[in-house]
Amino acid sequence: MARTPAPRVIFVRHGQTEWSKSGQYTSHTDLPLTPFGVKQMDATGKSLVGNSNTNLIQPRNLKLVITSPRKRAIQTKDLLLGALSPETKARIPHQIGEDIREWEYGDYEGLKTKEIYALRKSRGLDQDGHIWQIWPDGCENGETFEQVTERIDNLIKEIRKIHKKALDNNEHCDILVVAHGHILRCFAARWCGHPINENPQFVLDAGGVGVLSYQHHNVEEPALQLAGAFVVPVEEAEADRA
Repeated sequence: MARTPAPRVIFVRHGQTEWSKSGQYTSHTDLPLTPFGVKQMDATGKSLVGNSNTNLIQPRNLKLVITSPRKRAIQTKDLLLGALSPETKARIPHQIGEDIREWEYGDYEGLKTKEIYALRKSRGLDQDGHIWQIWPDGCENGETFEQVTERIDNLIKEIRKIHKKALDNNEHCDILVVAHGHILRCFAARWCGHPINENPQFVLDAGGVGVLSYQHHNVEEPALQLAGAFVVPVEEAEADRA
């Protein structure tokens, strides 16, 4: 029996909102997508999910969709799957995942980075030349990196159970996760076992897509798939005949 491809997580940051466009920190504020964001994610969905061999995700292999509870993420998920038939969508399990909601920004909600610097300075923080970063410093009246790590690790543990079962049964298994900029960078870092009290040096723009999987078909060897969402699909048998 041929071995199936390693299980994957395909993660997508929600499309553009007014605050992602302006650079304002957005966690619990429940903004919709902009008109551009709607067009952006509709186009992404048509390329990302479908039955063509040029689509990254084949609906028959999509075993679970996990979405942040925020409106912008749910709207993005609906657009990504918009080209699928109602019957196909009904066969794919969906979950709203509190563990993949955005990092809670607390007092910094709605602010831009320079405004956060000014607020902290007015409160007597960041003395001796220290420059605030969310990764080690967290957010006043929001979350610390320890709290974010705990919930992300809980989610990863549940995904690994699903992936291990698929590997044991030699089954295709893609999981789609739709969420936010900071939390998805944390998710990718923790997937690979890296701490998030320092900048993971990942970039994920609004509407961005990334892929996580495993080396050697082994759930004990999680990895970031550097090819990401861009692959050129060529059927091996056809290539051999060329």
